[in-house]
This record gives sequence, C-alpha cells and structure tokens, in this order.
Amino acid sequence: MLQRRGGSPFSNPVMIGALAVLVMVVGVVFAFQANNGLPYVPHYTLHIEVANAEELVHGAEIHMGGALVGSVSSVDAARYRGRPIAVINAQLDKNIQPLPVDTRFAIRMKSAIGEKYLQVVLGHGRRSWANGATVPLGHSSATVDLSQVLNMYTAPTRNGVALTTLGLGQALAGRGGALNRAIAQFVPLFGALRPVMANLASGRSNLRGFLHGLGDLAAALAPVSRAQGELYVRLDATLSALAGVARPGLQDLIRQTPPTFRAVIGDGPRIGAFARDASQLFADLRPAIATLPGGAQRLTAALRAGIRSLPATTSFDRQLVTLARALNRFGADPTAQAGLTRLTLASSSLTKPLAFLTPTQSTCNYITLFLRNLSSALSDNIGSGTVLRFVLVAIDNAIVGGEAAPASTPYTSTSTVGGNKHAPLHYDPYPNTAALGQPLECSAGKEPYSPNVAVIGNPTTNVGTATEQTTVAGG
Repeated sequence: MLQRRGGSPFSNPVMIGALAVLVMVVGVVFAFQANNGLPYVPHYTLHIEVANAEELVHGAEIHMGGALVGSVSSVDAARYRGRPIAVINAQLDKNIQPLPVDTRFAIRMKSAIGEKYLQVVLGHGRRSWANGATVPLGHSSATVDLSQVLNMYTAPTRNGVALTTLGLGQALAGRGGALNRAIAQFVPLFGALRPVMANLASGRSNLRGFLHGLGDLAAALAPVSRAQGELYVRLDATLSALAGVARPGLQDLIRQTPPTFRAVIGDGPRIGAFARDASQLFADLRPAIATLPGGAQRLTAALRAGIRSLPATTSFDRQLVTLARALNRFGADPTAQAGLTRLTLASSSLTKPLAFLTPTQSTCNYITLFLRNLSSALSDNIGSGTVLRFVLVAIDNAIVGGEAAPASTPYTSTSTVGGNKHAPLHYDPYPNTAALGQPLECSAGKEPYSPNVAVIGNPTTNVGTATEQTTVAGG
C-alpha cells in the first residue's frame, strides 16, 4: 500500500524501529559512561599524587562517608624528586566542592578479588583545594592488600605455621582444666585492664602517634629484613649454646636479678651523689690533666730516676716497716692513746689562743723583736759572763699629786724642759697587735709622745702595721 500524503511520520514502522534502535544505543552508551560520570555534567577535578596507585584503575569509584562521590578518570605516571610516583585524576561531584586542604585520600579494597576504590576522609581546615588543583604527596595512604598478606606465607612459612600449630595443639592437649582455671584468672585481669585501656584511649596518651612511630620503625627495618633474618638464625645457634648452661647458671642469674635491681634502686640516691661528686672531681682535675702532655716527659724522667733509686732504698724501706710497726704498737697502747687524747684536747683548747696570737708575729714581728732584744740585753761581757743592762726609772715625789702618790687623774708635769721634771703619763697596757677583733695595726712601741698631754691606751689614729724587720744572723 502507498502511504497517504500528509500522514504522520510516526505511523511508519521503519521510522519507529529506527528511533527505538537509536534510543537503545544512547542508553547503552550512557550505561557505560555512568561510572565515569554522565557526559556534559560539570565535575570537581583534583589530581592526587600518590607513591603507589596500588592497582587503582580507570573508572574506579570514589567514596566519601559511604556515598559515591565520583570516579577515577585516569591514572598517570609522574616523577617527584627523581623517583617515580602516580597521579590519580579524580572527577568528583560538584556538590562536595571545595574539599579542605587537610582532607586525606586512602586506596582501599572493595572486594576480595582485588577491586579497589578511593576513600575520601573529609578534613576540617579553612583553606580548600580549588578545581583542577594538584594534591601533593603526604595526603594519601593505602591499606595492605590481601594478596600482600597471603604472599608472606611462602612454602617455608606455611611449614613453620603448620609445625607451630601442631606444637601448640600438643602443648594444650590434656590441659583443659588448667586452661579453664587460667581463663578464670583473666576476669580480675580484665577488671584491672579497664583503667589502662581508658588511659590509652585518652587523647593525651597520643597512642596514635605511638602507632605511627611503630609504623615508621617497621618501614625503617624493612630494608634490613634479610639481615634481621640472619640475626635470628645466628641467635638460634647462640641460644642452643646457652641451653647447656641454662641450669643452674642462667637460673641463678635470673633468680638474683630482682634483689640486684632492688639493691640498685635502694642505693640509687647514694650512687647519684657519688656520680655528681665524681663529675665535680673530674671537672676540678681537668686543668691538671691538661698539663699532663707537657709534663709527661718530666714524669717519665722522674719515674726512671725512681726505678734506678728504689733498689738502693731496700734497707731504708725495711727500717720504715719496722718504724711503722713500732708506731702501730705505740698507737695501740692505752697509755699512749690517753696521752694522744689529752694532746688532742690541748691542741683544740689552744686553737683560739693561737689564732689570736698568730698575727702578733705574722703581721707585727713582735715575737722575733722580743727575742732579739732579750738576747742583746745580756750582751755586756764582764769576764766571767754577761750582765743584764737596765735603767732605773726615777719617781718624782717632790710635788703634791706626783707619780709616787695615788691620784684621781694622770700625772702631768708642770715643766716641759726636762731636767729633774718628768713628762706626763704615757701608758698603753693592751696594745693592738692585729689580732682577731682588733684593728689592723701594730701599735706597741709606736704610740705617739706628747710632752704636755697624758696618753693612756691605744693611739686615736691607726699607726699601720709596719715594724722593724729582723734578719738572720750573718745574713
């Protein structure tokens, strides 16, 4: 039949079939493109640098909080500071734009067959990534694949696990009652474990930082894992050698360790004080030690001279030994000990007087001057010996209130010309000798003289410490 002119095109079966095929093709294309985002829909694009893409492929899903928020458009290779890295080109939904800069990205397993997806862990920072920004290394991580875990179980490892399981089974066989009692003892353990776990869960314990530190330690040990394996192999030989002396040698050592630790803890304060004193001693010895390089040759010469001289002193050494033994017997004698005690007491009693009298000689030279003048007082020779020279001191008794009669005031002469008249009284009964508690002066024999005024006691002004110096006879 011929179609009528002016009829509807949708009344043609061919046209309807073509439209149906076109709709199906468009639907299939959209179905394939759905994982990568619908076409002509704007996206929030980020380029995420990772150390290893961990088999993440084109079209992989991106999740945030359990919701699908985008897909991986591609994974490209790149280099960072000379080493290869991967760049994940992520197409995210516009409704999550922008992401804070402290947002982290983790590659995780989606299924047991190895399919991966990218997990977005939303951050809380104020700054954010702009559309098309590159997220640098350090903001991404990856979980351990099940395949990596299974790859650890090589044939020797599987054999070792089987033997370990067999050994544990044999160890537990027939010990059901003991195992039950052990499990019963765990009840108070878990009760005491509760505050420990609460402390670990506290943010102040920084358990997360501790675990990160363990991860860094494991990463640092990974390159030397072969050397560690060899270390355990050699430890096996060492422990096998120690097995022969385990009883009773190692048992006694382990038994003595707790009391040793308790003794060290108890003596710790005294050891600390000794260590501080030793440190101060070495600090004081440092200047002397610094002189040792320069004095080493002199010390060597002195030691060599001693080596040559010491054999000749054998008899003298024997006499010293005999003397030391005699002194030892003398010191053990009760009578001698009593005498030494009295001598010690006398020395202690003389300490203060000697301290007071010492400046009399050390500063003023009075004792030496006295002995010198005393020896010269007997210097006049009369054939049968020497005589003591002296001068008579005349006392004026002619005047009322003179020197020979008691008076309420010091005697003062009525004349200054001398003759049979005498000068006013000058008397210093207790002169300063620079002793403890006295002014620093040597006033004896240096008192000023006034013919008109009586002077009693020490001078009113400091006369200094200069006195006549003495020399050795014949010097």
